[in-house]
Amino acid sequence: MTTPTLEGWVDAVLAEGAALLGPTTLDGTVQVDVTGGPDGDASVHATFAGGRLTGAGVGPVPLAHATLTLGEADAAAVLAGSLDPSVAFMQGRVKVTGDMGVVLDLLSAASTDAARACRDRVAGRMTD
Repeated sequence: MTTPTLEGWVDAVLAEGAALLGPTTLDGTVQVDVTGGPDGDASVHATFAGGRLTGAGVGPVPLAHATLTLGEADAAAVLAGSLDPSVAFMQGRVKVTGDMGVVLDLLSAASTDAARACRDRVAGRMTD
């Protein structure tokens, strides 16, 4: 089995997350910076409008509304479903800069059963 690429993961998130609906106030671009990975640090970003995921990509964006930073082990645990994003945030394992309203809306969206099912489908695509 080959290691999934960030591009493959972003493609899976876009395919599986297109139908999800978060709070309608979720608008903006969120950048996620993962530190300490085996290949160095990495960034991905996602854009939301009216609670829907409208785009995502690899790499930083110049004007993210919010940036989340976490270590590679915590990022892997969030993706695997063994660490809830809200718990990681409350424990200070995720550092946040920018618009807290966007972050709170994102955490609310991520805490739904539909979002957890989406995460599981993405994980399944990455291990096939």
